[in-house]
Amino acid sequence: MYFVSGRAFKCSFDHSKCQFFKALNAIFSKVGRFTSEEVVFNLIRAKCLPVLLYGVESCPVMVRDKKSMAFTVTRSLMKLFKTGSAAVVSECQNCFRFLPISNQIDIRTAKFLEKFMTSDNYICSLFECHARIGLNKKFSMYDNASSALDVRRAADRLFFC
Repeated sequence: MYFVSGRAFKCSFDHSKCQFFKALNAIFSKVGRFTSEEVVFNLIRAKCLPVLLYGVESCPVMVRDKKSMAFTVTRSLMKLFKTGSAAVVSECQNCFRFLPISNQIDIRTAKFLEKFMTSDNYICSLFECHARIGLNKKFSMYDNASSALDVRRAADRLFFC
């Protein structure tokens, strides 16, 4: 995680995007174009996405950061599916049941805040009020969500009808 100096607490995700592309290129260099798109897609999901999304649940993520990370993933999937169209990539994401990055970040944040609030750690209890407010904001973004699992189900309903 890289913190940006300034008046407000911010994180920079540029390094994680670079590491994501390094992991992606390592996958492409090993398997090349010899394997199916499904195998490469699952490798990206298992090996590259954790690099990109590492620690994102504990930092305030702005909308522009979410869009930047989504663009990073879209560009990599454009390379995988050999297309220049974001619409084609979006359709492929639906076929492979791959949630958009912004929804994945919301789900990870909701899980983190739930664990944070139920922790027995004294330091965590000092910030429980702030965590509860952040969790309520995440739940209000999705209809009738009251847990991280509900957020996941609501995101699935939005994109995999």
